[in-house]
Amino acid sequence: MSKVIFIPTKKEYEKLFPNLSLEYNNFYYYAKYNDITIVVTGIGKVNVSISATHYFCNHHDVEEAYLIGIAGAYRESGLNVGDVVTVENDFFVDEGLIEDNYLKMLNEIGFAICEDNKTVFKTVDGLKHVDANTVSLLSSTDQLAKLYKNKTGASIESMEGAAFGLVCAKYNINSYQIRSISNYCGNRKHQEWNIKLAFKNLKNTLCSLLSVK
Repeated sequence: MSKVIFIPTKKEYEKLFPNLSLEYNNFYYYAKYNDITIVVTGIGKVNVSISATHYFCNHHDVEEAYLIGIAGAYRESGLNVGDVVTVENDFFVDEGLIEDNYLKMLNEIGFAICEDNKTVFKTVDGLKHVDANTVSLLSSTDQLAKLYKNKTGASIESMEGAAFGLVCAKYNINSYQIRSISNYCGNRKHQEWNIKLAFKNLKNTLCSLLSVK
């Protein structure tokens, strides 16, 4: 049985594996670290779904799949920039409609993507457990951040998680999602980005969990 790490973007990959060159197979970039395959999926729900599906179709021995990257935190979450978290529930929060300033997810109007419009991940011991929202439209205003946060009660926001979890569920693969908080959601002028700290802490966690050095 094998273990595979999925990383959304090349920029994230280069911060985590600066000395490991990538190859390309027309679907995604990838590399090998010892017996672990690392796949760079591309940003967003569509890219991560294509990459994960292609990989699982061609590698039938995968037992564990990890999605690892940075994410934004909602200010009400109590999280700090630099915190590393393990995601438990991840919602397709912006798959739906807004009516009278109220957000309805697709499951509320009879067209659920999956049960409760969310996917469920296994969690990693020693990390703070959080719920997440997966979006295509990032919450770059306080109003939108509040809309997303209040809808699900999630603590963080990314662009891939729920889609990745759904693909893993279809293939009966144990899935994990680990995120390091790089910024706060909401008004872009007040997001308090700290990429350096986020990647430093994420790499330390990666070393500890997966013996990646």
